[in-house]
Amino acid sequence: MAKHEGLPPMEYRFLGRSGLQVSAIALGGWLTSGGHVNPESTFNSMKAAYDCGVNFFDCAESYADGESERVMGEAIRKFGWKRNDLVISTKIYWGNSFGEIKANNVGLSRKRVIEGINMCLERLQLDYVDLIYAHRPDRHTPMEETVRAFNHLIDTGKALYWGTSEWSADEIAQAWRYADKLNLIGPLMEQPQYNMLERSKVESEYVHLYRETGLGITVFSPLKQGILSGKYRDGVPSDSRLAQTKIDRIAGFWKETGKEKFQAIIDQVNKLEPIAQGLGAKMGVLALAWVLANPHVSSAVTGASRPTQIYENMLALEAYKKLTPEIMAEIDDILGNKPPAIVLQINMASATQTKTNGASKRKEAPTNGKPNGTVSNGGAVTAAERDAIESEYKDFFWTYTEEPHRTRRLAIIKSHPEVTKLCGPEPLTKYVVAGVVALQIFLAHYLRNTPFWSLKFWAIAYVFGATSNQNLFLAIHEISHNLAFRSPLANRLFAIFANLPIAVPYSASFRPYHLTHHKSLGVDGLDTDLPTAFEAVFLDSILGKAFFCTFQIFFYALRPMVVYRIPLTWVHALNVVVQLGFDYALVGLLPGYFSFHSVLYLLLSSFLAGSLHPTAGHFIAEHYVYEKVTPTARDPTNNMEIPETFSYYGPLNFFTYNVGLHNEHHDFPAIPWTRLPKLNQIAKEFYQDLPHHRSWSYVIWRFIFDEQIGMRCRVKRKAGGRVVGGGTAVATAKVADWKEDEIEA
Repeated sequence: MAKHEGLPPMEYRFLGRSGLQVSAIALGGWLTSGGHVNPESTFNSMKAAYDCGVNFFDCAESYADGESERVMGEAIRKFGWKRNDLVISTKIYWGNSFGEIKANNVGLSRKRVIEGINMCLERLQLDYVDLIYAHRPDRHTPMEETVRAFNHLIDTGKALYWGTSEWSADEIAQAWRYADKLNLIGPLMEQPQYNMLERSKVESEYVHLYRETGLGITVFSPLKQGILSGKYRDGVPSDSRLAQTKIDRIAGFWKETGKEKFQAIIDQVNKLEPIAQGLGAKMGVLALAWVLANPHVSSAVTGASRPTQIYENMLALEAYKKLTPEIMAEIDDILGNKPPAIVLQINMASATQTKTNGASKRKEAPTNGKPNGTVSNGGAVTAAERDAIESEYKDFFWTYTEEPHRTRRLAIIKSHPEVTKLCGPEPLTKYVVAGVVALQIFLAHYLRNTPFWSLKFWAIAYVFGATSNQNLFLAIHEISHNLAFRSPLANRLFAIFANLPIAVPYSASFRPYHLTHHKSLGVDGLDTDLPTAFEAVFLDSILGKAFFCTFQIFFYALRPMVVYRIPLTWVHALNVVVQLGFDYALVGLLPGYFSFHSVLYLLLSSFLAGSLHPTAGHFIAEHYVYEKVTPTARDPTNNMEIPETFSYYGPLNFFTYNVGLHNEHHDFPAIPWTRLPKLNQIAKEFYQDLPHHRSWSYVIWRFIFDEQIGMRCRVKRKAGGRVVGGGTAVATAKVADWKEDEIEA
């Protein structure tokens, strides 16, 4: 290899947690090798890259309909490079150019993957590739089939590692779950787009995967197809990528972006010029250096049509080391697109921690020469503090992983953007609520002279009253998400109306606690849906669990005040005044129509709705862990996801605003009850493999009598989340720092 003078030495980084080292800068073949660049120019660029220390060359079967692989293979033979000096990757998904019938030539079926790699190796004239990517997720092929197919390539020596490209975090995690379950190898790397203008996946969505699976990142388009190089400052050069409008992706870019938006992007990029000048670098070097500064990036796949571009890119190896926190902050201010920080305050940087699941070996090894898994988001605890947390809280399922719903929501929106049209208020809700309120008032009138201890009184209260009040509990739950009216105030007032047959003021306080439950799922001291340590100790027996199930309505009513309190507002005051006025009217103002027994009926209905009643099973079914959790998964240092939200697919959803579709609800709280089944239907591939319940009655039965299920079977997090409205709360009955208008809104 001829050493090119005057350029910084190549840096080699570990690919994720593997022992494979790849050059920090790679050369890719999209739009260049076999594309609009002639073969001789491609050979010159590859030779220049190799001479600069690049060992990682990337292509795909779909690049120039296979010509990219063919030209890359010819270059390897032309220059006589040793195979053991190279890391060659290709990708499989779009193979429709190689057949006359599209069926079985697109996707990730076993047939497609195996036949695809055979054709790739033939074009490359190689015996194997180092890296094979699933170029896109295939939602028509079962994940198990895809995982098995790529493992077959590894087992037969046709590929050494497999990974993904443009997959969502949820899909990668699903692949890992199947790999662990089947004792197979999970995806080592992901190739997403990452640059100054496209940041969310690498900096936000994949964060938990870096810790949980040791995911390596080989990013493409670090210069955003040249936009960040400065070449488009004065227009679009005829030999540039964006001038190749006959290429579908480029044509799609222009259709989506338009000239005005494109010019706005260029104007923003131009504001970065002074920073580049301060570093003594060109804009393209600054953009590439910014990508390399991310410690999770194993390699940045660049494109080049001539050697001079290769040499210029190499300068980023030196420039990224000059990007101080102050400079990075200045760049963020100019771009204005930094993803929100994910609060993960546990330091997982144990370099000796090892977990083995058969063929898939997870160990905390250095990534890119740095300790892997360190979460530098402020407030990281030491290893000793972490051990103390595990020792103190080992009875619950403690985890350091991010709650799953945000990740799955982003993946579903990307795959099925039409689901966002399901969001918004449901007009039918107000009519259902009015009907149920009227029914309860009628039954309160009907039982006004019926003895409280009579069979008739209790039978009606259990069958009709409890079902109706459970319906109203969940109507208030629905209304708390502003899904009855567009006006927040109208929703607050209507919730007070729905509260009337419950007989106890409840709706105003429920909303802030419930929204905090969504924002802080499983966070100890914030999520009031979690059992307290007292409950876990004193109620974790058959008698204790039976007591809890019988009187759980009181636990859910009183627990929030023990965990933390919210300030009272005029909405709370109105809720109390209206409710007490309604109760008093039944007892004292309408003696011919109602009586004290009428109020007793409503109170008994509320009690039974949260007691040993079939519909009350949803309280337990939603988040108590009913799956068997192995000791390995229970150890929080292994970062294995434990299912923490369970849906119920059964007939009682008809009476309960489809609250059983609970994974669907947590994924999309803005979708009303009538459209949750449609969400499940549209995104079926995301939900069909998740654990779920079929009977709420059986949920209660198992909870009481199954020794493996109890008060401690909840996933808890020591940190993360937030109290809706800002501020903090801890488990010492402190007052949450809400703003009054936020509670009322």
